[in-house]
Amino acid sequence: MKRIGVVANEQRDIGYKHTKVIVEKLLEKGFEVFVTPEAKEAIQLSVRTDPIFDASDLIICVGGDGTFLQNARKAYFKKKPVLGINKGTVGFLAEVETKDIEKAVNKLAEGDFKIQPRLVLHVEVIRCGERVYEDIAINDAVVTRAALSRILRLQVMLDEKYVDSFPSDGIIVSTPTGSTGYSLSAGGPIVPPDMRLMLITPICPHILYSRSFLAPESRTVKISMENCCEADAMVTVDGQAGFALEQGDLVCVSANRNDVLFASVTEVNFYEVLRAKIHQ
Repeated sequence: MKRIGVVANEQRDIGYKHTKVIVEKLLEKGFEVFVTPEAKEAIQLSVRTDPIFDASDLIICVGGDGTFLQNARKAYFKKKPVLGINKGTVGFLAEVETKDIEKAVNKLAEGDFKIQPRLVLHVEVIRCGERVYEDIAINDAVVTRAALSRILRLQVMLDEKYVDSFPSDGIIVSTPTGSTGYSLSAGGPIVPPDMRLMLITPICPHILYSRSFLAPESRTVKISMENCCEADAMVTVDGQAGFALEQGDLVCVSANRNDVLFASVTEVNFYEVLRAKIHQ
């Protein structure tokens, strides 16, 4: 891999300070580097501004988890791996801290890195027998209340088998990668990101016994509003896109055919990272 794209959240990487350091180190190692026109103007280095996700072999993303997800979604459709440099707060997805940039670039140059496939969700909305919305989710798909809405009454099925009905603020269907995100905040379990399953977690359920449950990747999670539900609802994916739901809509979430590719340059195990992030 000799063609590296670097994308950054300018609100996190003020003045593209860390982007410039990354690009300098990459150029020193003989990489061909692609950045946005805005970044090129700021860093004043010999780089290219071709369409980054088409031209690059690997994408380096500078920012927080939101920035990482936004760009990982773009990289997914081009089948390109993504490496995250953390400039956010917790940063579960962006594994490299800014103090370790040089070390990370050295490992890329030496080929001392791994490509980790991660489960991706396929999300679709069926209305009157027809698909009216389709997207993918790297972290999670969330059926939730719209603005100023009443409590939702959501029915959950696995394939054609009824699971339960949940009076709640919504339901999160998460990948293992997303288990440290919204699902965790809603009381869901943490699972290693290389597992092949889906997590279903109710949001603020109005029943005492409600807990998260797991489903194998071979199943399809189907969520619908009960007929008595008068609330407005929507489905959002990765906090990046949303679609308004109507009474009678069926939200179907399943494992997508292709995985997203995360690049990793560290040997630290998942649980060490977890402890460090949670307690920092």
